[in-house]
Amino acid sequence: MKKSTYVLPMVFLMVFIAACSPPSAAPASQQKTPDEKRPQQSVEQKNDQNANAKTTITWLQWWKTEVGEEPLKQVKEAFEQENPDIELNIEDLPYAQVHDKIVTLNLAGSPPDVITIQSPWVIEFAEAGISYPLNDFFNQMPEDYKKGVEGPLWVPWKNNYTGIPFYTGNVAQFYNKKKLEAANVKPPETWEELLEVSKKLTDPSKKQYALTGNISAEPATTATYEIWPLILQAGGKIIENNRAAFNTEQGVKALEFYKSLVKQYKVTTPGELSAGEKEKRANFSSENTALMFEGPWGIGIQNKANPGLEFGVAPLPKGVTHGTVVTGSLLGISAKSKQKEAAWKFISFMGGVKGQLIWAKSANYFPHNKEAMKDEFVQNNAMLKVFANQFEAGNAVGVDLYLPLSSDLRKVFMNEVQMFVSDKKSAKQALDDAAAEWNKVFEKYDN
Repeated sequence: MKKSTYVLPMVFLMVFIAACSPPSAAPASQQKTPDEKRPQQSVEQKNDQNANAKTTITWLQWWKTEVGEEPLKQVKEAFEQENPDIELNIEDLPYAQVHDKIVTLNLAGSPPDVITIQSPWVIEFAEAGISYPLNDFFNQMPEDYKKGVEGPLWVPWKNNYTGIPFYTGNVAQFYNKKKLEAANVKPPETWEELLEVSKKLTDPSKKQYALTGNISAEPATTATYEIWPLILQAGGKIIENNRAAFNTEQGVKALEFYKSLVKQYKVTTPGELSAGEKEKRANFSSENTALMFEGPWGIGIQNKANPGLEFGVAPLPKGVTHGTVVTGSLLGISAKSKQKEAAWKFISFMGGVKGQLIWAKSANYFPHNKEAMKDEFVQNNAMLKVFANQFEAGNAVGVDLYLPLSSDLRKVFMNEVQMFVSDKKSAKQALDDAAAEWNKVFEKYDN
């Protein structure tokens, strides 16, 4: 009792002295040097500062090297103008590195907030828990927005949507105007015309060919451009009832026609087993080839690669019917992102009419949004109009969005095509073997 009566007066005395002491009387460990001294903020000032703080989100993509910085700059400025509380940090990598980088960053627990999802990766990322389901966000959007997003890339996997379509396109025929004019031919409209025109455009002595022979299995994106459209044009299918459907008479006919161009008539560049998109585009831009099967994104790529190149776009040649493959990219939210609300604002902006047209006009890409497709930019553009017409013509099929482990199944498919072109298997055997491997994977995802 005596001890407490002694301590309390001392505590009051110390508090009184501290309250009356000037700031310089603070303990040495708490004193600030002149450089560290700052004006004290009021509670109101601190609240204002917190209110004005921006949320930063990161978007990982690959277009800087393909279309330049300007389209990305326009996207950033337009989005941040509408969302002044969000800062968009854009990171760029070559396309070939993006998939593995996303997987690696996800495993490390530090993925970008917004991920670019090429159509072959949609199911893979959903199954791996890399991409975040968007259903709750999307269901709160206005009805006109929902209708605009509907289309070839808006496909659920196990009732979940994990990506807002960013851009889409289908495969069409690019042609070198001068070369076709010099050979006195027009863009071929049928398989028969493709063969005859290709013969006239090919002169191996001058290292000039009609097409690039490219059926590389790594990356196996060549299936989209070179083989799958032929199967559709032959009247066949790629997938039906969640099973491979290409090992048919129509599939055989498609493979045999492709092989005839490469081996029998030799109208394609040599080295077809190792050539892919990169080689195909380089051959066309350097005018080593006169024809190329490519998507609308190829317009900007060719304009950048060779600004003086005079080229046009025409529909793919018809077999027994028309047929083209739909592909494109989506924007998703990383499941481990800590800024999902802000990330949704960005990807929903890019999926809307304004964002779609900013990107389409600046990068010469084809929009996915239905309302954006009606814009005069598409309708009055001779090249883009071709892609729009192919959508309307029907038999424009999106394959990857129905393929689990799409990248792996593509490689299986193209490896078998190579076996046929190399005379190691018949067309039917190669397609049967590919279908068997595909169906093993489909069976694992039945439930």
